[in-house]
Amino acid sequence: MTPKTFMRWAQTLFPFTRPLKFRVSNLLTRHLGLRMDADFRAIGAFRGSGLAIDIGGNWGQSIEAIKRCCGPQRILSFEPNPNLSRHLGRVYAADSTVEIQPCALSDQSGTIDLYIPHYRGFAFDGLASIDEEEARFLLENGGLAFFDPRHLSLERNSVPLRTLDSFNLDPAIVKIDVQGHEEQVIRGAMETYERCRPVSIIEAPGPEVVKLLAGFGMKPVFFDDAGFRPDRGSNANAIFGTSEQIRAMIAHHKTA
Repeated sequence: MTPKTFMRWAQTLFPFTRPLKFRVSNLLTRHLGLRMDADFRAIGAFRGSGLAIDIGGNWGQSIEAIKRCCGPQRILSFEPNPNLSRHLGRVYAADSTVEIQPCALSDQSGTIDLYIPHYRGFAFDGLASIDEEEARFLLENGGLAFFDPRHLSLERNSVPLRTLDSFNLDPAIVKIDVQGHEEQVIRGAMETYERCRPVSIIEAPGPEVVKLLAGFGMKPVFFDDAGFRPDRGSNANAIFGTSEQIRAMIAHHKTA
């Protein structure tokens, strides 16, 4: 048992703490620059960019991190979970710089089932996936203290499915956190990457993602609170950029 697996279990007993947790966390990010992945500080080199795309909006953590570190003119956040997309729509209703798209991104268009794991009726929104097994995997494999399979269930939602290319956007920044579906998102964004080469934060990119982005002259670098490093270390994220973008990030970090 780890503190994180214990906290997940405790949340199922006190579900009202979850929205409170994210509300407090997002306020700390917005006003103090706390409670966010270090990677966002690295892409502060591109402050004032036109468009940032947030794929996997969740509770708004990355929206706040992008706003804090990059201050783009516009943020477009994709969140297929209908409960969370409605929540984000309410939170940012008065913010003209943020738009919420309630759909999933992939390499094709249509509709798809989104699976949200519940434990004792508590929704683990951040573990939602279009892959049923992926949605179960973390909680079933040591991700929750005192796990009892009798209390696990999956909520299935039919959600719109689009490709990023179908939006015909010109992003400077992209963040992708889609629970194992990163390759399909990139395959549906090949024209966008060919045109724009947006610096990209991607959670746990597999070798095929690395290969696809290498075709655009983009390679992964890793960043944590100690700065840039040659390997991932404990950080699940990678930042992809061209040689010029990577040099800009390194120079920004040295002067920050």
